[in-house]
Amino acid sequence: MRIGMLQMDVAEGNKERNIRHAFDMLEEAARQANVLVMPELWTIGYNFRDFQERVTHVNDGLINRLSSFAAFHHITLAAGTLPVEKNGIVKNMGLIFGPDGRLKAHYSKRHLFYGYLEAELMAPGTHLMCTDINGVRTGMAVCYEFYFPKMWRRMAKSGTTLVLAPASWPKVHLYQWGILTRARAIENGMCICAVNMAGTYHGVQLGGHSMFIDPVGQVQVEGDLDEHIYYADYDEIKYKDLGRQLAVIRLEKEIRSEGQ
Repeated sequence: MRIGMLQMDVAEGNKERNIRHAFDMLEEAARQANVLVMPELWTIGYNFRDFQERVTHVNDGLINRLSSFAAFHHITLAAGTLPVEKNGIVKNMGLIFGPDGRLKAHYSKRHLFYGYLEAELMAPGTHLMCTDINGVRTGMAVCYEFYFPKMWRRMAKSGTTLVLAPASWPKVHLYQWGILTRARAIENGMCICAVNMAGTYHGVQLGGHSMFIDPVGQVQVEGDLDEHIYYADYDEIKYKDLGRQLAVIRLEKEIRSEGQ
């Protein structure tokens, strides 16, 4: 499985420009990969001014375009996250479209960032996501959620071997990005495809450095600070059921069984 990672330079607050630019990048990436992954909140660039005017509504033109793109190119499209409004509630929502264009899975960020307006303007999700992509059990986590290891362990115990992680992680915290992404991969025996934004918002430079990390913490692909499309290969045979085989997870299950 060939994964295209779109490390976009997103213009803060310029929704129409970002959408045009995203589809240009998607067209390029679709020629070389069968799974495409986008960053977090790429339509608004993590800018929450005039927020209600820039949210994405269920079944609006953008979601239909993403669906049509996946179907036309016969690829799986993990469309990063969007500020999706439904019934008056906005969530930071990841959408995954299958090669037939249908929405095969979605995930709403459960741990919203309280250092900024995200937690004030959006509601948290309540459930983890697990879906099948080309026979691979795949989960999703978003940016700040690298700080919450329990949700990653739950995904690993359910058999998830690949986690897609859209992000808007700042350059100033790149050290933490490097440590936490590797730690989540190592401790759970899973591959992590972490796709970060480039560019700036409110004068803060985004960190880029999108990564594909294997289950022993080796970084197979790592970006720089600039906009690029990166490509990584997921080995369906090599990485099969690694979370279930990891010794620490087996030990946890044994301890739980003994305590019952």
